[in-house]
Amino acid sequence: MTRHAELIHERYEAMLFAKNANEARRAARELVRTALGDDALDMPLEEALRECCRELRPAADPREQLRFEAEFVELGIWPRTATRVAA
Repeated sequence: MTRHAELIHERYEAMLFAKNANEARRAARELVRTALGDDALDMPLEEALRECCRELRPAADPREQLRFEAEFVELGIWPRTATRVAA
């Protein structure tokens, strides 16, 4: 695994296992910056996460791609009022 791939994996793991919304957003921004470059930070976070997902986890089926993107966004942008419940 290249160093760049390792960094992306580390950032994704940080986003996946974030304990609160601020941690998740911070990890999401770092993932976007690592995967897409500094220019991606000028985009809204949701749009940048969708683009990041298209790069990192492309799908042949457009409906499946939309589902993947929604999952990425959910991981990086927690609901502002609700809290996530651990399973």
